[in-house]
Amino acid sequence: MDLATFIIGLLLSILATTIPTAIWASLVWWCDRYEREPLPLLVASFIWGALPAVLLALLLESLFGVPGGGLGQGLVREVVSASAIAPIVEEFAKGGALLLILLFWRGEFDDVLDGILYGAMIGFGFAMTENLLYFLRALHDGGWGEWGTVVFLRGVVFGLNHAFFTAFTGAGLGYARMARGRWKRYGVPFLGLAAAILAHAMHNLGTSLSGAQAAAILLSLVGDGGGILLVVVMIWLALRQEQRWLRTEFAEDVGQLLTAPEHEMLSSLRGRWRMLQRARKAGGWPAARAIGQLQQAATELAFSRHRARTRGADSQLAQRQGVLERRLLAVRSALPDWHEG
Repeated sequence: MDLATFIIGLLLSILATTIPTAIWASLVWWCDRYEREPLPLLVASFIWGALPAVLLALLLESLFGVPGGGLGQGLVREVVSASAIAPIVEEFAKGGALLLILLFWRGEFDDVLDGILYGAMIGFGFAMTENLLYFLRALHDGGWGEWGTVVFLRGVVFGLNHAFFTAFTGAGLGYARMARGRWKRYGVPFLGLAAAILAHAMHNLGTSLSGAQAAAILLSLVGDGGGILLVVVMIWLALRQEQRWLRTEFAEDVGQLLTAPEHEMLSSLRGRWRMLQRARKAGGWPAARAIGQLQQAATELAFSRHRARTRGADSQLAQRQGVLERRLLAVRSALPDWHEG
C-alpha cells in the first residue's frame, strides 16, 4: 500500500468510524429524557472506551493470548481467542470506567438508565477505535473492496455491538444502585457483566466461524438483535420507572414545592415538552432554559428522595436534598405564571 492510498484510507476510515458512532451515540443520549447526565462525564466515559480501555484490552489479550502450538488449526486458535479470551478481557476493561463513576460520582449514577447510558458511551468509544484499526487492516490486506465490506459490517450492521455489550454491565450496576438487599446489590452487577461477556462471546463466535461456514454469521445477527432488543426494553422500563418516581416523590408537595399543573406536566415526557414549547413561545430561549432548570432541579430532587427512601438517608444525601429544594424554589419563584397554563 503506497503512501497516498494510506493517507486517503486513513481519512476515509476516520470518517467511516466517527460518523456512525456520532449517530448511534446521539440516539442513545436522546433516550435519557428526564435527567440529563453531565456532558463532561459522558465525554470522559467515551474517551475511556476509546483509549485506556482499548490499550488495556490489547495488553491483556497479548498476555493471555492463546499459544498456537497446542491447538493445531488456526481456526481453532481464532475461535478460542475471539470467543473465550477477548470478551472477558474487553468487558472488564470497559467496565472499569463504570466502577470508577459509581465510586467517585455516585450522585450522577442513579438507576438502570444511567448505567445503560454510561456503558453505551464507553462501548461507542471502544468501537470507534477498534473499527479504525480493523478498517485500516482490511484496506492493507484486501484493498478497497474488503475495506468497504468491513466498514458496512462493523459500522452499520454491528454498529451497536460494544455499546449494548457494556450497557448490560451498566444496567446491572444501576439496578444495584437502587436495590434493597445484599444479594441484589452485589450479585446483580456480576450478572450484568456475565451477560455482557456472553453476548460478546456469542457475537465473536459467529463471526469467527463465518470464515469457514457463512451461515454462522446468523448466530451473531440473532444474538446481537436479541441483545439490542433487550436493551431497548430495559430503557423503556427505566423511563417508566423514572416517571413513577416523579409522580410519587412530589405527591405530598403539591402546593408547596410544585403547583398541581407543574406536577402533572413534569411527570410525563409530553408534559415536559409542552412546558418547554410554551416557555419558548412566551419568552424565547432564555425562558426555555429557565424551564429546563426547573425540570432538572425537580428531577434530581425526586431521584434523590427515592434513593433515600430505598437505601436510607445519610448526611450527605440530606444536604444535597436541601440544596435541590432551595434551587427548585428559587427557579420557580423567578418564573411568570404563563408556565403553568
